[in-house]
Amino acid sequence: MAKSVDKVQRVSVADQVYDILVKKITDGEWRIGEKIPSEIELSHQLGVSRVTLKIALQKLNTLGVTETRVGEGTFVCDFNLKNYFSELMRSNILNVSKNQINEFRILLEYCTMRLVVLNPAQPKKLSQLEKAFQKMTRAIEKEDDKSYHDAHFQFHRLICSMSNNLLFIQLYDAMTETFYQIYKSNSEKTWSTMGREESITHHRHLLDALKGRNLSRISQLQDELLLDEHIRT
Repeated sequence: MAKSVDKVQRVSVADQVYDILVKKITDGEWRIGEKIPSEIELSHQLGVSRVTLKIALQKLNTLGVTETRVGEGTFVCDFNLKNYFSELMRSNILNVSKNQINEFRILLEYCTMRLVVLNPAQPKKLSQLEKAFQKMTRAIEKEDDKSYHDAHFQFHRLICSMSNNLLFIQLYDAMTETFYQIYKSNSEKTWSTMGREESITHHRHLLDALKGRNLSRISQLQDELLLDEHIRT
């Protein structure tokens, strides 16, 4: 029986040009804020038409890697995943449901907490986490909802920062507004069905598990959240 042969991947000229331009940026040949050569210069250097070059440049502009200013030229931007992803969430181009966002959040938090446990101990940030938890506790006692929601978000943002993973941190920051509203909605549902103290109890368990570097307990707590999410839907 004849062996199957993998098909040759066809890459358009515009995609090849795009890859070359990206490499010039990532290699530091073109630095952030710097104006890149004109379309005429680049098309001549690369031996491609200006139409092909424009397609590649448009792709860079769309991703926020470069910015073309009328009458000035094209400049390298300080690309940030936060800006790119936050726009996707704001416009809901991804068309994701609230349930899917909640599932994603729970699993994202689980991954970051695993890294927190695997990373070297961070006593200073654990102290900050304890302070955020105390703010949550005081807000519950005073029935100060706004202060609770702010401290609640701060608590989880601190955990994410303790992962020391830039991609997770940028992704989390990109979804700041979305996650804040999800936390707020989830907390209010918990308060109406189980009482305000339940919010504090769960986060106390979470904080203790992080302090004790207890992965199995963290996994159990996040699995419970994931199961609750499926039961609600």
